[in-house]
Amino acid sequence: MKFLTDAMLGKLTRFLRIFGYDTIYANDLLDFYCENPVQDKNLKEYALLSNRLVITKDLPFYNEIREKAILLEGKGVYNYLDQLKRMLNLVYDFDIEKARCSVCNSMLVKINDKNSIKELVKHETFKNYDEFFQCNNPSCQKVFWNGPHIADINEKLRDEVNY
Repeated sequence: MKFLTDAMLGKLTRFLRIFGYDTIYANDLLDFYCENPVQDKNLKEYALLSNRLVITKDLPFYNEIREKAILLEGKGVYNYLDQLKRMLNLVYDFDIEKARCSVCNSMLVKINDKNSIKELVKHETFKNYDEFFQCNNPSCQKVFWNGPHIADINEKLRDEVNY
């Protein structure tokens, strides 16, 4: 299942990517369409061409593309995750080997020699973790690890989402 998230859903986009869902964010397409914000008609076109389900809070936009969209209600990323779980049966089991780059949506690759990324992470992070993954997009190359932030997300999911 692939998604395209509307511009007001940046945090949700990052969470979906962390959980391994292929998710394009409307703002990822600013340069592609040379417009800011990207117009709904272009988001609709992109979603249809790339076979993506649109996730939005914009009722008029949703009404244009009901058959290929999910309308979220209320506020808060955990509320949105809960709605998506109920509507689409999404599973939020974190597995860093299946996660996507939270910045650009590219796949992650395991770092075999952690010394190769020493300059890209804080000293304490480098010292305290042995397993790292890196975005395979040459223009991004963000480094990831299974740190306490993932445990915090999982705890909040258990507390706030019908997990």
